[in-house]
Amino acid sequence: MGTHALPSGRYRLQIRRTGLAVNEVFATRAHAEAAQAAYEGDKAGQSSRRAGGVTLDDAWSLYQASRAYLEKRPNSKTSEESHIKPLLQWLGRRKVKTLTADDVDAYITRQTKAGQAANTTRLAVAALSSVLNFCRAKSVVAANVCIGVKRPSARPKATRMPAGHQGALMTALGHPKYRFRAAARLVLLVRETGARPGEWANARWEWLHLAKQNVIFEDTKYKREPRTVPLNKDAMGLLTAQLEDVAINQLDTLGPSEWIFPVAGRDGELRPFAYSGTLRDMKKAALLPTKLRAHSGRHEFISSLVENSDLDDSRIMSLVGHHSPTSMKIYTHARNIRFLPQLESLEPARRVERTNELSQAMGMPAKVVEAYLSARRQEDADNALSDGGDELLYEAEALDTLAAVARRLGNTESERLEKLLALSRRAAAAAAVSQEFKEPSADE
Repeated sequence: MGTHALPSGRYRLQIRRTGLAVNEVFATRAHAEAAQAAYEGDKAGQSSRRAGGVTLDDAWSLYQASRAYLEKRPNSKTSEESHIKPLLQWLGRRKVKTLTADDVDAYITRQTKAGQAANTTRLAVAALSSVLNFCRAKSVVAANVCIGVKRPSARPKATRMPAGHQGALMTALGHPKYRFRAAARLVLLVRETGARPGEWANARWEWLHLAKQNVIFEDTKYKREPRTVPLNKDAMGLLTAQLEDVAINQLDTLGPSEWIFPVAGRDGELRPFAYSGTLRDMKKAALLPTKLRAHSGRHEFISSLVENSDLDDSRIMSLVGHHSPTSMKIYTHARNIRFLPQLESLEPARRVERTNELSQAMGMPAKVVEAYLSARRQEDADNALSDGGDELLYEAEALDTLAAVARRLGNTESERLEKLLALSRRAAAAAAVSQEFKEPSADE
């Protein structure tokens, strides 16, 4: 039992105790020894575990030292560490074996009543589930009590990039601070390519293939599978500006970096760009709208493809890294905008329908409404204005004018008919007089 070197250069940790069975392989001896120390602990801790008294706090510490945790992506580890804190504060001293599905449900109810965001609570329960899966694998508990508990979920929606946000990012491209310039380029690249902000933050120069004008993200969210993304001219321009900034303006501090968006830590070490904190600083400095989100550019990119391109959902999913058709449901409604020409083709029939409906409601002949609209359209044309269409009938001024005409024509059908006949006779008489006094032509 203990830590043993393997021919592959890795290290196996084996522990056999009552209620605890460990058989794991680690990349380094330091990781294996750290895990062994966390598993074994002091004598009191060993005694407690033998008695089946592992608390949730203990289980979390053991899980953090395990390969199941250490081999997770950095973002996943950070997320679990931050989201499980409120659960540990509430249930940390409870023995893992005593936890029930009712405890998990009570936590969800408690957080919901406190106004906690559904996604935050869901991630906390997911972190707890990972710990309990680890405990189940080590025979500490018989089952994961999180399984089967309905978790809260926010209604998915595509939060698009509002007008003005891209403009604010573009103005920040010339800011004196490198961090601000880099953050603006990163978010604009998200808008131009549809890639996730984290994918660009961790992208390396070796992933770029300039001759083919694409980038291959080699460590994506979905099972770390690679994904090729084409780069349009705007994206290429942003990457060129970033390369110039790193290789020329920041050569001494960032020049040797393998990342496209590097940043130097306080220890002087280069690491991927922590864009979220920089965006927060830019908002505090009133350089960006407070509601700007890096991920909104991805939603805008996908929505624009749905609205304006002929790409079907499967190709869009391949381009942006979605692997479930369900993920496209929040975007497909945007495709309805492409039906506008078909709706506009119905407008002539709708004009006739609106005219007849209004004339019937006001008790006047439809020809009177048509004559009024014709006069208004001619007036607009004389003033170099476009055809207003029958939406004029939705204007208060037009309705007041037509109502006045209706009153002048009378209240009954016979009165209106009599006045219309009189108007017709008057118009005919005026035309006859005009013809009588018309100047003779040269032939006469």
